[in-house]
Amino acid sequence: NTKVIKKKSLKKKIKLTVKKAANAKGYVVQYSTSKKFTKKTTKTINVAKTTVVLKKLKSNKKYYIRVRGYAVSNDEKVYGKWSAKISAKSK
Repeated sequence: NTKVIKKKSLKKKIKLTVKKAANAKGYVVQYSTSKKFTKKTTKTINVAKTTVVLKKLKSNKKYYIRVRGYAVSNDEKVYGKWSAKISAKSK
């Protein structure tokens, strides 16, 4: 299972470290100002590394973040479960 093991608030940024999943080729990070991750307020990024910096955030805003890993099987991405959501406040 994938989870965020470290978070650090920076000026208009949040730095995350994701626990490495066994077979994961990459990770999908979703962040939102909404607890329910509604489409209007949610952004999704794909990353290959376990460290990611979320940029261009609004300052002094609370963001909810969740992560999932994916593996590649027969040229198709197979996604894992979403991690528990965490919250972080941008500076």
